[in-house]
Amino acid sequence: MSDTKVREELERELKAAEANLEEVEEMRGAVLGQTGVHIGASELQKYYARFDNDQKRFEERIREIRAQLAALENSAS
Repeated sequence: MSDTKVREELERELKAAEANLEEVEEMRGAVLGQTGVHIGASELQKYYARFDNDQKRFEERIREIRAQLAALENSAS
C-alpha cells in the first residue's frame, strides 16, 4: 500500500478515534453529571470504570495513530 493510502487510512482512523473519545466524554457528562437521579454506589463505580477504560483506550489509539503519521512524515522527508 502506498504511503498516501496509508496516511489517508490513518487519518480516517484518527478522526473516528477522536469522535469516539468525544462521545465517551459526552456520555460521562450526561450520565454522571445528572442531578436528582439516584445511582447506587456500585453502579456508579461501574460507570466510572467503563468511562475511564474507554477514554484510556481511545487516547492510547490516538497516540498510536499520531505516532504512525509522524513516522510517515519523517520517512517522506
